[in-house]
Amino acid sequence: MYSVLLSKIEYAYPLLKERLKGIIKPNFTAAIFPWAFPMEIDSNKFKNEYFKKGERRYNKYINPLLDLGIKENNIIVCDCYSQSKEKLKEIIKSVDVILLPGGNPEMLFKKIVHDKEILYDIKYFKGIIIGESAGCELQLTRYFITAKNNYYKYFAFYDGFGVLDDPFYIDVHSINNKRYLEKLQKTANETKKIVYALFDDGALIYNRENNELEEFGKVVKILPNE
Repeated sequence: MYSVLLSKIEYAYPLLKERLKGIIKPNFTAAIFPWAFPMEIDSNKFKNEYFKKGERRYNKYINPLLDLGIKENNIIVCDCYSQSKEKLKEIIKSVDVILLPGGNPEMLFKKIVHDKEILYDIKYFKGIIIGESAGCELQLTRYFITAKNNYYKYFAFYDGFGVLDDPFYIDVHSINNKRYLEKLQKTANETKKIVYALFDDGALIYNRENNELEEFGKVVKILPNE
């Protein structure tokens, strides 16, 4: 029961590769939920444009799984338009790894929670969940988005999936800017929780069974002031 938390998979994966080989076996099966669309689309656009086989976004998420030894026919790309809630629940029960890509977190939340009603299945999944950016933040019960990263250009808290019951907060796509880091410090102080600033070349692996946390690459741990 691991959660892999990162900002950009293409930058963080090389740092995680050897560690992931210790927890992800070649005979594992995986499901990808690339539903964080910038705006609503349909099944045809999903398959032939947004997540078309062999193109950039598809390769970005499939290739790391292939590199870990998982066979392509053991990787399921879930389609929120053509697959039923019942089918998606079956898929989740059958796989060892779930991958939640980056993009629009509100769209991914809507699809998981409201449209397909598979929140419970994601929240209590017993395997490995890899989350990039939106897929990272949404693993928390509550998460925040800074003004820099928010489509609406303001700092705000949102509801997540609750896979991780808020042991800490995470900031994705962090930057080495004094004012930016001061805002993260203020958030840590106000919430009385640790904030992990994940730069694009940083990542965390959290063991959901024993609460052990491993850091990789550029990660800044921001403690709340007493």
